[in-house]
Amino acid sequence: MDQFAYIDSSVVLRKLLPQIGAIPDLTQWRLFSSQLVDAEVRRTLLRYHAERVFTDETLARRLKEWTLFRNSIDLIPISEGIMQRAAEPFPTLIKTLDAIHLATAIGWTSQTREPVTMLTHDEKLGIAASACGFPVVP
Repeated sequence: MDQFAYIDSSVVLRKLLPQIGAIPDLTQWRLFSSQLVDAEVRRTLLRYHAERVFTDETLARRLKEWTLFRNSIDLIPISEGIMQRAAEPFPTLIKTLDAIHLATAIGWTSQTREPVTMLTHDEKLGIAASACGFPVVP
């Protein structure tokens, strides 16, 4: 049986950049995320380039790495139902994009009835996910 995990952009970016504290092995899970993660990751990489943190070559390499990684995970479209759930209260306060991530994980879990682990380095999203019953790997 596959172990499913929802992955947010904080986890992806720690792997791509690379940064201290990245989750060392993501292969133990079947990963999925909101399609929102694509925009978040690409915007961050483009911002690094605009701020001259990345050269043209580094940006091209990181975008290619992201494309390969993105193609290995399941991206869930942002549906009207996800947006409706994201607009509703959660047990703790979270920002809008995090609410969309959490609503996606909740919707996917409700639909598939599969247990899901939440992978995030975002403390507030992790607290909200835990309060919603998800095991969280920071």
